[in-house]
Amino acid sequence: MRGARGQRGALAPRTPLAVAGGRASASAGRGARPHRRADAAGGDAAAPAQRSPLVTTITKIVDVVPFPVRLLLGLLLSLSLALAARSRMVALRARKAERQRRELLEDVGLLQAALLPRTPARLGVVGVSAAYRPAEGPGAGGDFYDVFALDDGRVAAIVGDISGHGRQALPHTALVRFTLRAYMEAGLSPRVAVQTAGSVLERQLGASFATVVVATYDPDARTLVYACAGHPPPLVSGAAQDAAVAPILACSSPPLGAGLRTGVRQTTVVLRGRARVCLYTDGVTDARVGGELYGAGRLALALAVLAPAAGASQLLGSVAEATDTRKDDMAACILDIAGGATAPEVLREELELDRRTPSDERAAKLLRACGMTRGDAVELIAQARSAAGESGTAVIEVERAEGRAWGRVRRENVAHLPTALAKAHAAAGATP
Repeated sequence: MRGARGQRGALAPRTPLAVAGGRASASAGRGARPHRRADAAGGDAAAPAQRSPLVTTITKIVDVVPFPVRLLLGLLLSLSLALAARSRMVALRARKAERQRRELLEDVGLLQAALLPRTPARLGVVGVSAAYRPAEGPGAGGDFYDVFALDDGRVAAIVGDISGHGRQALPHTALVRFTLRAYMEAGLSPRVAVQTAGSVLERQLGASFATVVVATYDPDARTLVYACAGHPPPLVSGAAQDAAVAPILACSSPPLGAGLRTGVRQTTVVLRGRARVCLYTDGVTDARVGGELYGAGRLALALAVLAPAAGASQLLGSVAEATDTRKDDMAACILDIAGGATAPEVLREELELDRRTPSDERAAKLLRACGMTRGDAVELIAQARSAAGESGTAVIEVERAEGRAWGRVRRENVAHLPTALAKAHAAAGATP
């Protein structure tokens, strides 16, 4: 027992140590918790090392890039953003401007159409149709037409084109159209009407000029008389597709307002059978088929195959379908004359000469194209020069029939205007 107590006594001192050691262990255990929290914190601090390689690479690059370079990159980025914003604004403004341009062209087309008359379906025995088609670009405005009956039963038609486009051309469009109409209603022939309008409108057109074709059809004589000023001649087709008149273009008159004497040519065509007469502006023939002009040849074919009940609107529609681009507006007027199968033919060509005519070569070219020999042409021109004298004019008339041509000279004195011309000036509000 004593040994046991001795053993306990011997072990007793160890118990406090053990307890203290246990407490120390507990304290050590409690003290270990902050180490674990520190380890945990150390684990969180090590978390960035677990980010994606791309982010790590970019971070390393940014860390080694000098500050001035980073500043320059920032400035470049800001400039890029500013340019992108500006580009966006420019694009928005461009779309707005394009929309406004389309609306303006539509307004010009509407104004142009408002200036053009509504043509009746018939004027006496003549079927009538006219149409206007604005351009698909900045060429809108400038073309015009007019068809009306004269007091003596004839039908008059005017088709023209003003240089320039848009709203600036509209006042000149109305001016030229109504001036020519006044002269025609006063009884002037197409040639004299064009010539008079050329002298009267010279200053009023300013820097602009006008190309026109003026025509009359007499249903009693079945004759078409027309005069052009810088304008393509009308197409005249018969009952057969190949029965078309081949116009003579030599010695053509210049446009109104070009600073040159105009209205010196006139052509008379006899229409004994069924015929179609088409007056048109150059916007029709200048339309493009691929890289080529549509041309008068294609237009003549389209006119020949046009349905009997169709008119100018359908003709322009066929031209629009057959072409790729149309940079100028188009106008056309068609006169339908009933009759048999006899083909139309040119009956007479007229050419006016005066002392201001610079050369006889152009006149001789016209007479040769009419079928006259060179000797007869030179002699006829000399007679016209003699008849005109120093202050007058003379008109050479070349008749054509059955493949033959012969001419005569008719003197005209410009110092004494006919009564009809005086009336025309009064109707147009001009001073002769």
